[in-house]
Amino acid sequence: MRKIVSAIPALLVLLIAIIAIIAAPRLVQRFRYAQLAAEIDLARETLDQNDVLRAIDRATSSIAQIVEPSVVHIETSFDITNQSAGSLSSGAGWVYDEQGHIVTNAHVVQSAKRVSVEFSDGRVERGIVVGLDAYTDIAVIRLDASATVFPAQRSLRRLPQVGERIYAFGSPFGFKFSMSEGIVSGLGREAVGSNVIGGYTNYIQTDAAVNPGNSGGPIVNTDAQIIGMNVAIATARSIGESPEESGSDSAGISFAIPLGTIEPIVSQIIEHGEVRRGYLGIRYFGRESIRVEVAADDHQVFTGIRVNEVEEGGPSALGGMVEGDVIISIEESPIINSESLSSLISSSRPGESISVRVWRNGELVDLEITLGAMKDEVLAERIREPIQVQMGMLLEAYDNDRVRVRRVWAGLPGAEAGFENGDIIERINDQAYNGYFGFFVRLADEGLLTGEWIEFLVRSENDETRRIRMRLVW
Repeated sequence: MRKIVSAIPALLVLLIAIIAIIAAPRLVQRFRYAQLAAEIDLARETLDQNDVLRAIDRATSSIAQIVEPSVVHIETSFDITNQSAGSLSSGAGWVYDEQGHIVTNAHVVQSAKRVSVEFSDGRVERGIVVGLDAYTDIAVIRLDASATVFPAQRSLRRLPQVGERIYAFGSPFGFKFSMSEGIVSGLGREAVGSNVIGGYTNYIQTDAAVNPGNSGGPIVNTDAQIIGMNVAIATARSIGESPEESGSDSAGISFAIPLGTIEPIVSQIIEHGEVRRGYLGIRYFGRESIRVEVAADDHQVFTGIRVNEVEEGGPSALGGMVEGDVIISIEESPIINSESLSSLISSSRPGESISVRVWRNGELVDLEITLGAMKDEVLAERIREPIQVQMGMLLEAYDNDRVRVRRVWAGLPGAEAGFENGDIIERINDQAYNGYFGFFVRLADEGLLTGEWIEFLVRSENDETRRIRMRLVW
């Protein structure tokens, strides 16, 4: 009996232990559940009291509502063989003004025979290509005057700041009127391999998702104002190609043409149907900018390009610029590098007066310079090498004012078209050209860089003439 009585406490301890083993996990689980429920309730209360994220969502939705009616989806048909109905290409664009002008990339509408412009409300309008500029990849389409449009609001600031939030619009992979988000990753970028052949880049770099179909679409800031236009992307395969030609999708590096380049080019196309480029009349050797600290302006640091030579009697000399000046800004746009300088000058028309700020002997000096007309040799230097490589021909000056084919490589477009060694090119599309450099400028003006058919009148070494037609696909 005593043995049974003495064993009872041990049995109770064992029973309690067994119950604890069984119940403890459930108690812990209930405690943890109660703790998580309290944390969720606290987080919910905090979120309810803090409206920041919902405010961001509402603001982003408002940006979409403001911008989307100004964005268009563009489809074009173009003739490849000049014999068939042609093929289709597509991209995006945006409404520039109340007169129904649409801005897009030149590569979206190059060689287009028909242009269809679709709005976010489902309307489709027929468009006419007013003009395009191959050097900046900018084109203007005009709609019928009766079309109802909502012009996009353009930013008054010349350039955004690195880190600013931006939104890209377009039709990636055919998904019309899409919106993606990112930030400004860099300014003044020169995208190697750009689809702008020998052109002016000076791009805004962003990390917004940009894919085939985004070309020509706008990028806007947090005020829903246009600051640029999608033009190119970087992928593992290429840098600076158009989304459509890259053969790949977004890798988080996209490029946009800044508004400061777009506006003067578009204005020229609308007013004159063509683009003529301004000329400053200076030489600078360094491609990268230099940093200058201006004590008189609270030790603010500027970047600029140092002028190594001023052309005697040229536009800059007449405007008061001297050798050694560091160009800080043009029309209040900062000079980030040599490409931004070239882009800002070339987008202005000859005869226009522009404001130029320079740093000279420790002081900021403001100049007013009337631009001259860009010389053929300056413009030709940007395009003559890629044109000859693409044609598969080596061209040389002949008899002062003509161009002769020095060599043709078999299997390349020039040979396939019918060019032969020794051919002298007399005319381009039945028009004369002004010497060796003028030859390349004329080719660009006639649309060689944008895929148009070009007809050459050539004279052989035997003094026989013939006509050769060629189209380059870049």
